[in-house]
Amino acid sequence: MSYKILLVCMGNICRSPSAHGVLRHHLARAHLSGVVTVDSAGTHNYHPDAPPDVRSQSHAQRRGYDLSDLRARQVQEYDFAQSDLILAMDWDNLALLEEQCPPAHLHKVRRFAEFFQTSNQTVVPDPYYAGDAGFEEVLDLVEDGCAGILRHIASPTVLARCVPDWSHDAQIGCIQREWELSSFKVAMTLIQQVAELADLHDHHPEIWNVYRRVRLTLTTHDTGGLTHKDVALASAISALANS
Repeated sequence: MSYKILLVCMGNICRSPSAHGVLRHHLARAHLSGVVTVDSAGTHNYHPDAPPDVRSQSHAQRRGYDLSDLRARQVQEYDFAQSDLILAMDWDNLALLEEQCPPAHLHKVRRFAEFFQTSNQTVVPDPYYAGDAGFEEVLDLVEDGCAGILRHIASPTVLARCVPDWSHDAQIGCIQREWELSSFKVAMTLIQQVAELADLHDHHPEIWNVYRRVRLTLTTHDTGGLTHKDVALASAISALANS
């Protein structure tokens, strides 16, 4: 399963594709590309199938983000049902989304600015007429918001969506899964494979084993609770165990 995030501005050529490119970059670095998917769209159909504004692409490229494959589109009715989180770049975008959204999905529609970690801004302002400084500000805010989104990925709602086969203990801040395997040898093989994945993810799971039984407990010890690293490793372990 995956958690689907849709990023929305007005025309889908400046702010939302910038956020799209930055977020997918950080998801990939965090081993979360297969766990969280990201898309972007506009409230208006001003630039159908157009690439992001050349200024957005240029400023993003200087920071290592490639937007060249993205193409503009308008928000569609199916987006409200298929997305788990729909983030508007400003208040006008939010109002238009809330007007279009079926009541059953209104809880998904929020502002991107709610995820800022350091900025006091309430919106990501449109840089179209703001020159170079405007495009740089968009990237600063988008990077700040993406840090908040990575924190959100360790929340109970996202955990239940992304790693439903793991139990979540909110009180001590961990997720856990246990297996009863066919033999001691198979159990040892699983533990070895988990160790290799843990090294790849720079993580340190707690592993308990008695004969054929293996129990894994994930928590990010240096932060005292769950982070996106736990989600990424849990998802990778689930894929391994289910293969």
